[in-house]
Formats: sequence, structure tokens, C-alpha cells
Amino acid sequence: MRSSFFLLPAVLLAACGDRPSRADDIGAPLPVPIVESPTSPSQAYALTQDLVVSTNEPFWQARVEGDILVVTGVDTAERRLPVSSSTTTAEGRAVSGRDAAGSVEMIVRGLPCQDDMSGARFPFSGTLSFDGGAPIRGCARPVSMAPPGEPGTGSSR
Repeated sequence: MRSSFFLLPAVLLAACGDRPSRADDIGAPLPVPIVESPTSPSQAYALTQDLVVSTNEPFWQARVEGDILVVTGVDTAERRLPVSSSTTTAEGRAVSGRDAAGSVEMIVRGLPCQDDMSGARFPFSGTLSFDGGAPIRGCARPVSMAPPGEPGTGSSR
């Protein structure tokens, strides 16, 4: 009976001995998250595609078109910034554009989002920052996906 008492802890310790700590896992690269669109569950979208981020109050929209970050607003003309950096990690994607007027950074995370005003559901959440300013929160989707609530895409609620 005494030998079983000492055998169980020894087996448990041996099983844990070669396992890396959680701290060792933190820097390891992870695959890019793929989130299914709520309007088309059978089709998965990766964060590496061309993307659109839309914000509310202030109303901005930024989209990636290849090597260009296109930004529009309610009272502003379309602004086309060459992409100066684009990074995809396990948490999401960051795209920065710069032109003579300044910089814009778009960050998209692989987390679903619900529009604050319309209630429309998006596959990703996103933020826009202008010239290093505070991020403006919004929702994001692949350019190839019609905005939620448009004809043929199902309900926005």
C-alpha cells in the first residue's frame, strides 16, 4: 500500500517534466485566425485578404486594395495612401499607409463585431488611427463580402 502512495506522485511529476511552460508558448507563431462570416457560414475568410474597416461617429471607412490603403469619410474626398507596412499575426492584421498629408493605421482582429448603430454583424473587429492618434473602434469584413444587411446577404440583426 505504501509503494502506491509514492508511485502516483512520481508518475504525475514525470508526465509534467518535459512539458514546456506557458511562458515558452507565448512567443511561438500561431496560424492566422480564420473566422466564418455570420452572413455566409460555409465560407471562411482569412485576415490576409483585402479588408474594409468601418467606424461610427466619426464615420470613416478604410479598405485595403492590394498595396493601397483607401480612406473615405463623410465630408472628405477619397484618400489613397501607399501601404508602408502590413503585418499579420495570430491576433490580427495591421496595415499602415503614409502619404504627404500623414499616416493612417488600420488594425483588424479576428474577433466578431456588431455595429453599434445598425446592429449588423461582421466577421472581424477593427480600428483606425490617424497620424498616431487614438484608435477609432469599428467593424471589419473582407472586401469580397457584401456589407451585412445589403440585399442578398441576409438580415443585419
